[in-house]
Amino acid sequence: MGLLINATAEKKILIQGTEIELQSVYARLEYGARANGVTLEIAASTYESKDAYESGASILLTDVPMSNITVELEEGQMQDLSSAELYSKVKYEELGYAVEILR
Repeated sequence: MGLLINATAEKKILIQGTEIELQSVYARLEYGARANGVTLEIAASTYESKDAYESGASILLTDVPMSNITVELEEGQMQDLSSAELYSKVKYEELGYAVEILR
């Protein structure tokens, strides 16, 4: 239920309010499946790493967007975690990051 979001040559990751660059952040996802059966709303919370998240660290504010991603699923797609991960990965890649789904 997480993504590893990596900086690229074209897209840096900066800690909010600083010029400190990070190579990557770990994002935990939460999603809402709307009653219409096709809308999926996804939000991410970013952390320094998966280990930091698992040890109870606070959210790390960076310039990686954490706001809602709203998508309309294609016919036959499920409103589930796999769809949330896939659409989030695509969205962050469209922004220029390299993204890996972690299980």
